Amino acid sequence: MNSYLILLHEIDKMPELSPEEMQAVISRYKAWGQRIRATGNYLSSGKLESTGRVVRAEAGKTRITDGPFTETKDVLGGYYLVQAESYDQAVELCQGSPHLDFGPIEVRRLEVV
Repeated sequence: MNSYLILLHEIDKMPELSPEEMQAVISRYKAWGQRIRATGNYLSSGKLESTGRVVRAEAGKTRITDGPFTETKDVLGGYYLVQAESYDQAVELCQGSPHLDFGPIEVRRLEVV
């Protein structure tokens, strides 16, 4: 089996939701996460903080900056690490995700190094 990273990308602007609508979305996320866990393919998951640190090498020196920020165009909101026999099976785990209502999901196979 291969390991796949399911990356939950944030969209530019989240729609305004009432508290009841937000609770309904949270319930859908919980149900989707439980479904992935029940498949036996689940390894780990997490919601990412809205900011972090970016490390770059410039002219032989390491430079650390704050970011990425939620105001940027492409922000990762969270991830699931799963095992699957193929890309198709990993993509199938994304079906029914409430995240698809708010942004794209990227699926990447981890290479063994």
